[in-house]
Amino acid sequence: MKSQRLNRREFIKTSAASAIGFGIACNDSICVLNQSGELPRIRDYRRLGRTGALISDIGSGVPYSEPVLKTAIDRGVNFIETSETYSNGNNEILVGNVIKNIEREKLFITTKVNLTLGLINSSDDIAARAEESLKRLNTPHIDLYMMHQAQSIVRVADRNFHKACDRLKKEGKIRFRGLSCHGTFWWQEPGGTLEDILMAAIDDGRYDVLFFPYNFLEPDMGERIIQACKSKDIGTMIMKSNPISVFEGYEDILNRGEKLGILEQRDYEKKQVQMGKARDFFRKYRLDDRDKLEKGAYRFILTNKDVSTICCRFRNFSDIEKYVGLSGTTLDTPTAGLLSDFRESLGFLNCRIGCNQCEKSCPVHLPVGTILRYYYYSQSLKERESASRQYRALEGHNTDACRYCRGSCEKACPNDIAIRVLLADANRSLC
Repeated sequence: MKSQRLNRREFIKTSAASAIGFGIACNDSICVLNQSGELPRIRDYRRLGRTGALISDIGSGVPYSEPVLKTAIDRGVNFIETSETYSNGNNEILVGNVIKNIEREKLFITTKVNLTLGLINSSDDIAARAEESLKRLNTPHIDLYMMHQAQSIVRVADRNFHKACDRLKKEGKIRFRGLSCHGTFWWQEPGGTLEDILMAAIDDGRYDVLFFPYNFLEPDMGERIIQACKSKDIGTMIMKSNPISVFEGYEDILNRGEKLGILEQRDYEKKQVQMGKARDFFRKYRLDDRDKLEKGAYRFILTNKDVSTICCRFRNFSDIEKYVGLSGTTLDTPTAGLLSDFRESLGFLNCRIGCNQCEKSCPVHLPVGTILRYYYYSQSLKERESASRQYRALEGHNTDACRYCRGSCEKACPNDIAIRVLLADANRSLC
């Protein structure tokens, strides 16, 4: 067995060699390690519900490069999540290239089929899509085959998906089935909130694993879903775990927000109070506290032992140090206080993705939750290009009307989110 210790020089040498082998350059600027010169290892493996699989508490979501994914696996990450739609299937190819020389049973591979693309007419179509994923992944079986982005309660019971999964499972091509959900696409397919959809999936009884948002800003809904999953022994994968955007951008958002709410004095005064709290937060904490906040967001989730894994995006080697280094940790009292202050002071500038309660109040029928999800991809995940592409593809996405609206969405929001401020900034940054 190889030593679990890897010093800086050996790591850079190994990574560079891997990068050359994969045809991708690795420079020292992204190979940032901790002060001891070692990359951390996964320290906690959790049971993925009734699948019985023991998976790393920090999993790989949407791998970005072959050498980075290979190194993450070397450091103990054994859960990998991808999709047929990520980079038009090229992300599955990336995963397949990495895992071909690794003992297959040591890994748990998840991919997803998107039923919202309008390309599926039958269970045969889904089975054929699974076969294509198997080829790209270069594997004889998929551990977890998921319905990607279920957007209504009706979709949960999709006959074609379940018929295809029954067939694929019988043939040994998939082992388990699951479902992911970001929230409803109510303007396309009415049918329940995110919680309604996931609870319907739990009650359905055929899903082994669910993939959904959960974070410290609004934990109640996520914790209800997690407990319901636990009662049925369903595994849980967590996304949208870090709602914290770059600090430097908040002041600009606050300043732009002051231009809104002028139609109603009461509304304007409320925003002034919110923005005063936000500025008090920045006076109390330094920008250096951003790292504590971000890591605290993950530790908040890891503290919940009923969570199976958090899907983290490993863009570079620094991300391996950051995320894998959190494995096995829990939230301490000072950081819990920091998160609480953030929620109290800046929570009004962070949409609770999947809530969707404001949307039906919008007089121009904007898909508010989806727009702010793309905004999250751009701000928190730094996926500006893909977020902009998805935003521009939305019908009726223009938020210019928000500037003169009396804020029906904000009145309907249970969390007092400054929705018009965020929509205006989303339009500015994503157009």
